[in-house]
Amino acid sequence: MKNREKYIEENREIFDDKEPLAGHFERFEALLSKNEMQKDKPVIKKVRLFSVISIAASIIILIGVAVKFYGPERITVAPTTEEAIGIDEFRSMNEFYNQQMEERIADIMCKLAYTDTENQKQLSEDIQKIVVNNVAFVDEMAKNENQEIAIRYLVRHYKANIERLDNINEKLGKYTKC
Repeated sequence: MKNREKYIEENREIFDDKEPLAGHFERFEALLSKNEMQKDKPVIKKVRLFSVISIAASIIILIGVAVKFYGPERITVAPTTEEAIGIDEFRSMNEFYNQQMEERIADIMCKLAYTDTENQKQLSEDIQKIVVNNVAFVDEMAKNENQEIAIRYLVRHYKANIERLDNINEKLGKYTKC
């Protein structure tokens, strides 16, 4: 493109003395007016068939995933009786606090690997006692008919166990960190 421009600039006298062909200006004006008219019309973009199909397939896949994971068979409706609510609340409290205890025990066990064998043995026995007593207490509270009282004592019991585990963890944390 630069070569043409350079050539035209260098040989301008050749091009300036020639007249355009007859009817050139009329054709040029007709072309300009045609282009102006096309600009005034709204341009409608054509959507390719492939685009439409891919969009439709994406929507179908999303709907399929939603139905798979959130379909009616996945939704369980619990009975609304007070007893069922109390049992579900007891289970959820137990799971919540049990998970907190397990996290602390895992951290303690990691730190125990860096202590001497006598401390490892003693602390492992202490943790084992806490776990065994916890299981027995939870089983006992699950049998209690008054779920409100069972939940209250369950929370107190877990908080005491977690406090014990935190104390052990804090003492071990002075020496090592996991």
